[in-house]
Amino acid sequence: MTTVNETLHETIAKFHQSKILSNKAVYYVTPEYGRLLQARAEAEVKNQAWLEMLSQLEISCSGYAVRDFTHLADNSCYQSEILLHPHQPFLDDDETLLAAVGGTRFLLRLFVSVLGPFYHLYVEKMTDDYQFEVVELAEYQPIIATVQQIMAHHGYHFLDRNTLLEPLADLTTPFHNQGEVVLFHAIFTDFMPQKEVR
Repeated sequence: MTTVNETLHETIAKFHQSKILSNKAVYYVTPEYGRLLQARAEAEVKNQAWLEMLSQLEISCSGYAVRDFTHLADNSCYQSEILLHPHQPFLDDDETLLAAVGGTRFLLRLFVSVLGPFYHLYVEKMTDDYQFEVVELAEYQPIIATVQQIMAHHGYHFLDRNTLLEPLADLTTPFHNQGEVVLFHAIFTDFMPQKEVR
């Protein structure tokens, strides 16, 4: 029986080239990079399961604003945000939103890979001086547990922060040189979330 860890590393090998650096033109015509682009393109079109997940999030997290934050042109994951302030809608302007929630905003960020059956989530705190940090607060555990149940129902495995910070020394990506890539970049997106946990 294949373990989650084995599936994870098989996924990395399938979609990422370890012998050719991303600063070489040939990197962008390798089979691995081609499969990555194809997976993103297919996920853009065949997104029914993701739309079902979003619908379930909206129903199960009633009273909290949920939005799709997916951008598959640059990322290998679907993304959703849940604003952890009851009955407060998302606003177009961060400054206005921060004022509406008393100067500190809490947001649950969800990443769902389109390369393999993996997801990650965390709660982000943002203050009115635009400082960000990842926090673990007991009051949000029921919402987190609800999201985890939805993801498990759809066959996805949670990857914790320590796992996602595992260095992948042989890999490069379009945005990261050799020695900079961690597992999060390979499975979800080159744009790493906050590292601190308080």
